[in-house]
Amino acid sequence: MQYLDVAVVGAGLAGCHVAARLAEAGRGSRIGLFENDHRIGGRMHSVRIPGPSGAWADLGAMRLHTGLRRVLGLVDDLGLGPDLVPFEFGRPENLFHLRGNRARQGDLTGATLPYRLRPDERGLSPGELADRVAQTLVPGFAESRRTHHEARARGDRPVADHALAAFRSRCRTGRLHGRPLEEATWPDALRAVLSGDAVAFVHDAGGYDVSTGGEGATAQLDLLYRTPPDAEYVCLRRGMESLPRALHERFTRAGGATRLGHRLVRVERGDTPGEGSGRGRHLLLFRRSDGRGRLLPGHVRVRADAVVLALPPGPLGALDLTGLPVGAHLSADLAAVEAVPALKLFHLYRRPWWRDLGLSRGRSTTDTPLRQLWYGSACRPPDGDPHPSPAPMLAAYPSGPSVGPWLRGGADEGAAGGHAFPAAGDAPAPAAVVARAHALLRRVHGLPLLEPPLAACWRDWSGGAWHTRRPGHDPRALARRMGQPAARERVHVVGDCWTHDPGSVEGTLDGAEAVLREHFALPAPEWYRDAGAR
Repeated sequence: MQYLDVAVVGAGLAGCHVAARLAEAGRGSRIGLFENDHRIGGRMHSVRIPGPSGAWADLGAMRLHTGLRRVLGLVDDLGLGPDLVPFEFGRPENLFHLRGNRARQGDLTGATLPYRLRPDERGLSPGELADRVAQTLVPGFAESRRTHHEARARGDRPVADHALAAFRSRCRTGRLHGRPLEEATWPDALRAVLSGDAVAFVHDAGGYDVSTGGEGATAQLDLLYRTPPDAEYVCLRRGMESLPRALHERFTRAGGATRLGHRLVRVERGDTPGEGSGRGRHLLLFRRSDGRGRLLPGHVRVRADAVVLALPPGPLGALDLTGLPVGAHLSADLAAVEAVPALKLFHLYRRPWWRDLGLSRGRSTTDTPLRQLWYGSACRPPDGDPHPSPAPMLAAYPSGPSVGPWLRGGADEGAAGGHAFPAAGDAPAPAAVVARAHALLRRVHGLPLLEPPLAACWRDWSGGAWHTRRPGHDPRALARRMGQPAARERVHVVGDCWTHDPGSVEGTLDGAEAVLREHFALPAPEWYRDAGAR
């Protein structure tokens, strides 16, 4: 039996951050980190792309914007600041392939788009149409957002906080079709302000299935508000997974121990404390698996005085919490967020064929099942060849309902031809999936003779790539309850799901720091305070 001060379950960004902070606070070997997978990083998952480019493929989280000051503060604190490089997003020459038509993104006149838009909607990008919805629902949205971000940039926290508080107050009192705006979904909001074809254009050209799903309107408005109007994006040149890896290295240096292939199945109140130590208040039961995911016989039992569950809602809901006085709110709080499925498929081609079409980098979007595709490595190394051979691309990035067709059939038809480049333990992309994506790429670009890829790599996030908050839930109340879901028990939940910023790195850090501050009496680190933590 192992006895610990704190057992942290889940080695994604939140778990690694909590474990590192506790270990560096002097607890060292008394902190244990447990992970069901056989890798560190959770939904940050990066693999090296074969070839001389030195580029990485981000199969999970792939970018940050420069308004995320707390995240960038952590990046600098970990010594990763020099690894930040610009992230290539949209470019005017890139494509909208919509309803069988092909247009350049820089040409948004009504004549080039197969949508019957109102005169006041023509020439607006999907993002600009979303901003129009925000301005209509919350008058003064654009001016308030700019005031907030300009104040943050010059370090004027009182003005920035006042603008944000005033905006959120207007959201709470806003109405849509006679009912509170807080009870509406984002699809409701789009349909209330835009024409039907404009909603379809935002959905088709924006790359995300925004006209479906149950995301709350105020949650999406809050996300738009906190994104700078002229956001610049960056990523880490060795992949976003290098962030949790660096935190894990810090945890290990401080004396912490990690157990991979350990899936938590039960947490219960222990009746017997640890031998003479006063520890061991909770008993944790784990199932182990090998590197291929096969369950091993027996269970591993661990006693810990405190437990931190850095798990998303699905695994949390599956836990057996025998004997813990969990409130009736837990099920409702887990259901307050909605998991969004996604899938990423990378192809490696003999050469960067997209250059023949005047395309260099960044994203094209389509209403075909590919949805989003990115030319080259979105995050190439500094001073690297911008057009290496062999050439990688993110060949398909569907999310929401668009994921389903990719997972129906073909999964057992063998790996892609050539050589695949998955990380250890990952499945190579099925041949049928690669062939289908390549056929769609031919159609989108008008290249019927395009040669097949040399290799492929994918990651299926159909269990939930990120989460959105459903209408009618106060993120502050959610965070408070999830921080300690069982009264008087030292069992805590961390993650982005129950913050103002679900689905983001900054939300992850905020949730983790709140639990560390309120339940472990750890003051916020200097880099976090300097970034304007609230």
